[in-house]
Amino acid sequence: MKLRRTRAATCAMVATLALGTTAGTLAVSGTAVAAPSQQSAHSGRTVLSDAAAEAASDGSVKLSWTASRAGEVRVYASTNSSFPALTGRQVAVTKATSVTVTGLDPAKRWYFQLVPDRNPLGAVTVAPRGIGLSAAGNARDLGGYQAAYGLTVKYGQVYRSDALVKLTDADIARLKTLGVDTVADLRTEFELNLNGQDKVPAGTEVLRVPVSDGGMYQKLNEVIDSKDPVKQAEALGNGKAEQLLIDANRSFVRDASQRAQFAQVIKRIANGETTLFNCSAGKDRTGWMSAVILTALGVDRATVTQDYLLSNTYLKAANDRTKAGLKYAGLMQNPDLLDPLLGVQKQYLDAAFDEVQKQYGSFDPFLRVGLGLDGVTLAKLRLQMLTI
Repeated sequence: MKLRRTRAATCAMVATLALGTTAGTLAVSGTAVAAPSQQSAHSGRTVLSDAAAEAASDGSVKLSWTASRAGEVRVYASTNSSFPALTGRQVAVTKATSVTVTGLDPAKRWYFQLVPDRNPLGAVTVAPRGIGLSAAGNARDLGGYQAAYGLTVKYGQVYRSDALVKLTDADIARLKTLGVDTVADLRTEFELNLNGQDKVPAGTEVLRVPVSDGGMYQKLNEVIDSKDPVKQAEALGNGKAEQLLIDANRSFVRDASQRAQFAQVIKRIANGETTLFNCSAGKDRTGWMSAVILTALGVDRATVTQDYLLSNTYLKAANDRTKAGLKYAGLMQNPDLLDPLLGVQKQYLDAAFDEVQKQYGSFDPFLRVGLGLDGVTLAKLRLQMLTI
């Protein structure tokens, strides 16, 4: 069940969203909350911030936050991301600033609302960033970040991920509970032929929107297959690996055909489709797609960069296994040469934003001219993805 806004609230929100994307924001870990007003700072009300949710392998979820003053906090859990206090059930009451919630169905995705007794209207919604797909470690929710005008990016609306080719039956069942309408696959034909199609629940549309990775994936395979440590060092050392991804990120902005693919996905989201987009590792093309969406919603650059760099955390275990396997198999003597390609760096994302500045002057013309998104589409995108 999705809660309806009142007509007045919706109209006010539409008017706000139509104004643009520039506004002061406050980013926090794991989720986001509006910066406390001067009135709330002096009114004796409790203001929650730095809310975070961390899921454990046993299905429990640790919630933590900071509070401007001591007081009781009621915790509600729901499988509906819209106002868990109304759609779910109370799972804890505490005067501490953290609590571990147990006994929830681990097969479902849970959202939590923290409601301070001294400021019920200052409730904060939070959920684990990762969505718990065992065979897609970089799959995560794009929601929870603070956006423009004190609004917050909705949970449960848009997801980003690495390839879904190895999903287990349990993963597919979990993905089905998320209500994903469309999986937008950004991988090229070379990647599909090598690794296979995404696995999705029955009834979920797969939208093929291939975007070039600058030949990085193919070059990576060729370098590894050579088994020659000298050739591998020559191909990837001295900043050459980093340059591959800097150039690829610039091409996301320069290339009209690639811009059109990114725009297709945004239009689907604006039309209300719950969407998951992915590439092979969920970090480069998927990273830029995420950055474009969050920036269009008014999320500040520092938070956009934070989300981008999270791929290093979510991919670390898999990347470590990959490098160990290559060394064990005798394919690479120095698999650390792959680090710039297996992870992400701030300079990669900066290269794309720098190209936007160079080609369009600022981000709004890039959205409207570069991606061909008109004012109505951008307003719909913000209405679909932002909440009070």
